[in-house]
Amino acid sequence: MNLKKKSTIQITIFLFTILVTLTYSLYLKDLINFKFLSFGDLNPYGGWSELKSAFIDVSYRFRGISKSTALTASILVSSLFGGRFFCGFMCPIGALQDFFTFIGSKLNIKKINIKNNINSKLIILKYFVFIAGLVLSILGLGSLVSPYSPWLAFLNISMGFTLTPGTFILIAILLFSLTIPRIFCRYLCPLGAFQSLMYAVGFLKIKSSSSCKSCSYCLKECPVDIKNPYESGEVSPECISCLKCMDRSCIRGDYSYSINIFNRRISKKSYIALSLLIFISIYAFFPLINPSAASQEMSDFTTLKDGSYIGTGLGFGGPIRIELRINDGEIKTIEVLSHRESTGYYEEVFKMKSREIIESQSLNIDAVSGATASSKAFFSAVKSAVSQSLEYKEQE
Repeated sequence: MNLKKKSTIQITIFLFTILVTLTYSLYLKDLINFKFLSFGDLNPYGGWSELKSAFIDVSYRFRGISKSTALTASILVSSLFGGRFFCGFMCPIGALQDFFTFIGSKLNIKKINIKNNINSKLIILKYFVFIAGLVLSILGLGSLVSPYSPWLAFLNISMGFTLTPGTFILIAILLFSLTIPRIFCRYLCPLGAFQSLMYAVGFLKIKSSSSCKSCSYCLKECPVDIKNPYESGEVSPECISCLKCMDRSCIRGDYSYSINIFNRRISKKSYIALSLLIFISIYAFFPLINPSAASQEMSDFTTLKDGSYIGTGLGFGGPIRIELRINDGEIKTIEVLSHRESTGYYEEVFKMKSREIIESQSLNIDAVSGATASSKAFFSAVKSAVSQSLEYKEQE
């Protein structure tokens, strides 16, 4: 495989992500009336949030598969059949790291070679990050982690240059990538840890040939610094499936590594096509499984008491307080007084859903995909304020 094909896939997905974020930003600013996807649709942890809610939220009802949940499923299934294909070919943060490593080589910045004993210890870090994220999420403290996400910081660039801890982490990752390839993928990325675990139990294995003497020549340019295969010939689950080892000619005259699924060898072209097909198919078609709309279950309201009412709902980051103003028996304005929701997720909920509620005079509104917690909390806050109005109306 010509490595330019890999770069083409990376650049295409990177530019598509930029297009999505810019379009979404313009949509929220009312400069255009459409969007391709929301930020929540690009949340690779959406499936975990859905699973957690199913087990610990007593009010949970299955209302179909969101795009963010489909993204999680895409990564999971493609990891079982394609290893860390998402890391090597599709992740925009991975593409940025590769680009800065390329820039570093052009600037003749010397690469830092991390000793094996130190490298093996640093690799464990991303598994601790992965476990810590899961535990905090289960405890309802996920909002403490999200500000540190370089992925969220990358998406939010289109929303304006808002400095968060994740912004500084992203900048640090890119600067370190000048001299240490794929530093985030190797040592810190929880999604990389998840995919490594899936690779370990999955159906794909990248193996050296039986004639290989483990000279490690083919692994010379491995971006995650894998030195040698295991005794079985399989490479480490830390492999990001970039396939560089398969594009170096063995000094004995042939290729030393091959891709095997269910112990059957497949070509690199077939591997890429299969992985893309699995990923795109799941992401595109799973959200069509939608038995009912993800809306707040409440009838339309037509008899409301005029006045201003304060409502509260518990969101992803904590309480959301809103002020509802009613005039002539209709909701006229909905103002968010305070909240701690994540940037990139709350904007559409607060702005667009407020508009829909006012136009329809109803709470039978679809939640924002990927921002279900914020949507439910916002709807609950509005419902709380509406209930106060109805109580005053009944007392007349």
